[in-house]
Parts: sequence; C-alpha cells; structure tokens
Amino acid sequence: MYYPGGGGGGGGGKKEDGSNITGKFDPTALERGAKALKDLDTSPNATKAFELTKLAEQTKQKELQAEIEQTSAQRAQYQLQRTQMDAEEKRKTISHQQEQEKRTAEYKARLDSELYQSKLEEQQKQIDQQLQLQNDQFVRQEEMRKKNNISLEEVKRRTMEEQAKLDRETAIARAKAEAAGRIDQERENVEVRLREMRARKAEERKTQLESIQAIFSSLGSGSKTLLEDRTKMTALVGGLTALAVGVYSARAATRVAGNLIERQLMRPPLVRETSRATWSKDKLVPALVQQMLPWNKPKGNLMEKIVLEDELAERLQWTTNSLVNAKKNGTPFRHLLLHGSPGTGKTLFARTLAKQSGLDYAIMSGGDVGPLGKDAVHELNKLFSWAQSSRKGLILFIDEADAFLRTGRGSDGGAMSEEARNVLSAFLHHTGTESDKFVVVLATNIRDILDRAVLDRIDESFEFPLPSFGERRRMLEMFMEEHIRRPTAKGKLIEVDDGINSEFMEEVARRTDGFSGRQLAKLVIAYQAAVFGSGTTRLTSGLAETVLRYKLAHREEDAHKAANSQADYA
Repeated sequence: MYYPGGGGGGGGGKKEDGSNITGKFDPTALERGAKALKDLDTSPNATKAFELTKLAEQTKQKELQAEIEQTSAQRAQYQLQRTQMDAEEKRKTISHQQEQEKRTAEYKARLDSELYQSKLEEQQKQIDQQLQLQNDQFVRQEEMRKKNNISLEEVKRRTMEEQAKLDRETAIARAKAEAAGRIDQERENVEVRLREMRARKAEERKTQLESIQAIFSSLGSGSKTLLEDRTKMTALVGGLTALAVGVYSARAATRVAGNLIERQLMRPPLVRETSRATWSKDKLVPALVQQMLPWNKPKGNLMEKIVLEDELAERLQWTTNSLVNAKKNGTPFRHLLLHGSPGTGKTLFARTLAKQSGLDYAIMSGGDVGPLGKDAVHELNKLFSWAQSSRKGLILFIDEADAFLRTGRGSDGGAMSEEARNVLSAFLHHTGTESDKFVVVLATNIRDILDRAVLDRIDESFEFPLPSFGERRRMLEMFMEEHIRRPTAKGKLIEVDDGINSEFMEEVARRTDGFSGRQLAKLVIAYQAAVFGSGTTRLTSGLAETVLRYKLAHREEDAHKAANSQADYA
C-alpha cells in the first residue's frame, strides 16, 4: 500500500527529487503523519479513504496526462512557430539576396554606363584633336597658299615689269631706228624740197607783187578822186563810222542778252533737276506757271514719310525751319552735310527738303563733275552764277559729294589730278563766305573722306545711322502700306494672309537687324515681285518667309564677300 508522505523512518534523508536533507530533518511532522495513519487504519472509513486517495491519484495522473498533452500541443505550436519563423527568415534572406542582386546589377549598369561615357568622351577628344589638327593643317595650307599667291603675284609683277621694260626698250629702239631712217630720208630729199620751195616762193612773190601794184594803183586813183571831191570823202567817213558803231553795239547787246538768258532761263548742264523756270526741250516754262506746279508747293509735314530716330528728326526739323525762314528773318543760309551708311535716308531727306521748302531747288550729282575734265571749273562757275541769280533763294543739293570734293590736295600719294584740284578750289571759292542767295546741302556715305576745307564750309553736320528695331518696324508698315496693301498703277491688288499680322512684322523687324531703309524697301518690293512672279495675287506667310530667308542669306553672302575682298586687299 502506498502512503502519502511515507517512506519509513530510516529512509536515508533524501527527498523525492533525490536531494540530500541530512542535518535538516524535522521528526515532529513524521510523528504526526504516523499518528494520522494509525488513526486512519482504525477508522471505519479507511476503505473509502483509500478509494478517495486512488481517485485523487488517478485525477493527478489525468492532470499529468493533460499537462503532457498540453506540453505536446505547446511543443507542436512552438514547432509551428519555429517553422513560420524559419520561413520568414528564409523569405527575408531571399528578399535580401534579391535586393543585393538588384543593387549589384544597378552598380554594374552604372559602371558600364560610366565606362561607355568615358569611351564616348575619349572618342570625342580624339575627334576634336583630329579636327584641330585638320584645322591647323588647313590654316597652314592657306598660309602657304597665300604666300605662294603672293610669290606668284610678285613673280608676275616682276615678269610684267621686265616685259614692259623690254617693250619700252624695243619701242625706243624702233622709234630711234624709224627716226634715223626718216632723218636720212629727209636729208636725202632736202635739196629737192629746197628747190621746190624756192620755185614756189618765187612764183608767189611775183604774184603778190603784181597784186600789190594793182591794188595801190586802184587806191591811188580812188584816193585822188576822193581828195578832189570833199562830199564823197565826208559820206565815206560817216558811213564807215556808223557801220563800226552798229557792229560793235550789236555784238555787245547780243552778248548781254545771251548772258541774261543763260543765267535766267538756261539750266546749267550739272543740274539734273530744278524747280526754277528753265528752257526745256519742248518749250519755255514761264516762272509763274512753274511756281504753280504741284511739286513746288509744300506738301505737309517734312518728316511724315521719313523715319529717323527722334533726336535726329528733331535737330533736322529745327534746322529746316531756320533754313526756310532765313529769307524772312534776314539771316544768311547755313550749309548742311548729311552722312551715314548707304540707304539711311540722306538723299530722301534732302530731296524732300528741297521740294517742300518753298525755295528754288536744284539737284546735282558729284559724279557728273569728273567726266567734264578741263571744262568742269567753267561749268561749276556757271552753276554758282546761276544759283546767285535766284530771287527766292536756292537749295543746291549735291548727292555723292565725295566724288569731286574728296581729300587729296597736297597728299603724298598725289592721287588728285590738276583738274580735280581746280574744281575743288572753285567750289571753295564760291562757298567761302555766307550767302543769302543759296544753301549747299552735301550728302556722302563717309564724312572723313571729304577735304578738310570742305568740312570747314559746313555749318551743320547730321549723321544718319542704321534704323533701330522700332524704326524698322515703322518702315516695314509704311512700305507694306505703299507697295502691298495699295493697288498698283494698273489697279492690281494683292491679297494678304491673316498670318502676316503685327506679330509677323515684328519678327521680320527683329530678324532684319543691320538692314538700311533702302534694303527694307527692297524686301517689301521683293514680296510684291514674288507674288506676281508666282502667278498669284496672294501674299502668304510661307512665301514671305521664303523671300526673307533669301534676302538674309544674300546679305550674309555679300558681307562674306566684302570681308574676303578687304582681306585680299590687305
């Protein structure tokens, strides 16, 4: 039988777990246990107590079994958790490996890209080096070509000089030989010619003596008759005197009348256009009718159709007012100089001023003076004498004035001929003092090319620059209105697309930087020509763009050629 808590008195001092309790046993509790067992054995409920103990033991075993099963379940649960943790760790490991592989691939791709970029940069450096080498080689070849051309030109020049020297020596030798031959021939024929001359002179002398004798015989008999008759003598002397007076009076009157007609009515050959009454090819235009002609009347604002920068326009307006009112104010005229790039409005302003000032005007070109040669001074004097005869005052506009007023007097190169110096001196003589009869307006592209004495005669100088963006915009609108939007002389009208609006004109003005007013006018006229040349009557934005590109390319080509010409000249 099993007794709880039993184990005998000499149990050996160990607990159930086998631990040693020697020296720590308390017999009091054991005695109480033994006493309780004795009481239990003598008790009538001993069997029930045993059963109860057995049931308690079974309950304890079931509880232990339940604990074992619970421990197994916990172990299975733990095993499941362990499996899940292993799976999660494995998944994380795989994800980490994939991330690592991805980073490795990206790093490898970046390395490959950097390597490829390095190769491209190296290839670009090699290409740049090759281009630089080719450029250097081309520059060296060009320098060598220029040196060779210079050497060839020098050789050609020397060859031409030698050829000219040989030709000159040959011509001199030929001339000497021909002269010697002619001298010998003349020397051989001198005696024959002397005999012929002597015979001819003797015959002429004999004939002249006979004629003189006959004349003196007649004069003697006539004089004798006149001296004997006083009436005939008086009539003869009076008639000869009256004839001489009439002849000389007629010649003087004719000369005075001719000078008066020439000064008042005949236009000098140097004048191309004038508002004064002159003798034309068909008829004489009376001065009164000439003043009534429409071009001799003021036509509104002088600067209405001339687009200039504001400061220049204001200065020109002041000077124009002073010029027009000079006669009224009793002040002398002031000579003007207009200079600047070609096509900037110098000639247009001068012509407009001349025609709208209310004064007489005359327009001439400096290029007409040179071909006159020795007669240039006479014609220039005639021109200024004709200008002095104007009653209202005359504006003399000289376009391209540098053609005969350029510097050159006393220059080292001696490029100025004697006729040119005389013409320049005549011009300086007529413009040396202030005048209330005429004003000279000179126009030239380069101011510094004029002679210093000519510049000293100028009272006001105006530079006409290339138009700015705003001025080009206004010019384009004005030219479009004149040449595109208005009907032509034959009534032809051009249709304009909606795309050619203010924005398009602003773009054209922006792209035509450096264009002069004349070039802008030619651009718009090119639009007109392109429309009629294409067989249509419509100006499209595409056609206008094509014409503009052509003009821009043509201008760049001209600039390139001009630069090359200057380089070759240098």
